[in-house]
Amino acid sequence: MFEYNIFENQLKSETFGRHLKYFQSTDSTNTEAKIYLENDDSHGHVIVTKNQTSGRGRRENEWISTPNKSLTFSIILNQKKIKNKKLLPIISAVAIIKSIQKIANVECSIKWPNDIILNNQKLGGILIEQKKNYMIIGIGINVNENYKDLNIKIKNISTSLRINKTPVIKLESLLACILNKLELYCNNEKIDFINEWTNYCLHINKKINFYNKNTIQSGIFKGINENGEGIIKINDKIELIYTGMINL
Repeated sequence: MFEYNIFENQLKSETFGRHLKYFQSTDSTNTEAKIYLENDDSHGHVIVTKNQTSGRGRRENEWISTPNKSLTFSIILNQKKIKNKKLLPIISAVAIIKSIQKIANVECSIKWPNDIILNNQKLGGILIEQKKNYMIIGIGINVNENYKDLNIKIKNISTSLRINKTPVIKLESLLACILNKLELYCNNEKIDFINEWTNYCLHINKKINFYNKNTIQSGIFKGINENGEGIIKINDKIELIYTGMINL
């Protein structure tokens, strides 16, 4: 059950989340968002579920969530109505980090481009897809899971806020906070998001391994540029990475 009263009391945005569709269960909120787009101008509309059965991460990886304990939702954004579309992955990660700080009093880190990390384990992820003039931002965060709730496939690499001793958190409160931050950031060109993201990055000036043209390369991660691309130093030469995964 979705507690609308909690969500509405804490939602301060003008557009983001003002239209919300809740599914008791669905395979993927991003998939539902794509279907929803067939019929409507849906800027700022949110699809949320407390039981996502076939979630997806980047590079077609599976995203496994726990019913009623994970926050899983998607927001639909019209590219023409936001000011910072090139930096959406960066902005989204910063909005989540700031919201977790506010709601749970926990400071997380970011692994390029937008994995949310807590105590060197994955807490959340972001999948951004495009359809027509719209961007669909899918977000999954492990919130109230105990260790026994985590799927065996991810137990060794994932964590939750609850595992890290936070009290049980209302998913509706965290959702409202993220939407408040995200709307503010998408419409604000004065905030230095590159610097904000860099302050939370887990591996600035550290050695990383990354996939490049089906091979694994190593280099020193130096930061991100104005397009959110990773800046890597390899043998005194600077290269950019546009997509993919890195390992620390």
